[in-house]
Amino acid sequence: MPVLEPGAKLPALALSDERGAPVAPPEGETLYVVFKTTCPTCALTWPYLERIGRAAEGGKMRVLGISQDDPGQTRDFERRVGARVPAAYDPPPYPASDALGVSTVPTFLRVAGDGTVAETVIGFDRARLESLARRAADLAGRPPAPLFGPDDKVPAIKPG
Repeated sequence: MPVLEPGAKLPALALSDERGAPVAPPEGETLYVVFKTTCPTCALTWPYLERIGRAAEGGKMRVLGISQDDPGQTRDFERRVGARVPAAYDPPPYPASDALGVSTVPTFLRVAGDGTVAETVIGFDRARLESLARRAADLAGRPPAPLFGPDDKVPAIKPG
């Protein structure tokens, strides 16, 4: 199954929290990001995703990472990349990822408040990430801040 495209309805997702309890979907518009802690592209993306989350604070968009790894690996990943994004867990055999049609990470799905997929982004796409940051800021009622700065460098990722 290919990744869900705009216009598709988000299926019920079997996500869990750090203790294994079911996680209810956030209310309102949500940016879901499926990732693996061993993925170099996810590591590159994570600091920018954290910035998108900060732009969304107090607004109508939520950001939720969907980790395909366990909570310990996810915490280690966050320490390595120096960024934290709220996460839910999709343990093997990855039922939520399968329901979303995810075969590449990171995969971003911006889902409207009515549960309809509004946007799908696969991989690191600077222009699309900037667009997501502008959307987050707009929904929070503030002017958008640049997502990328002139001093941004590829983060040093320490081996796992």
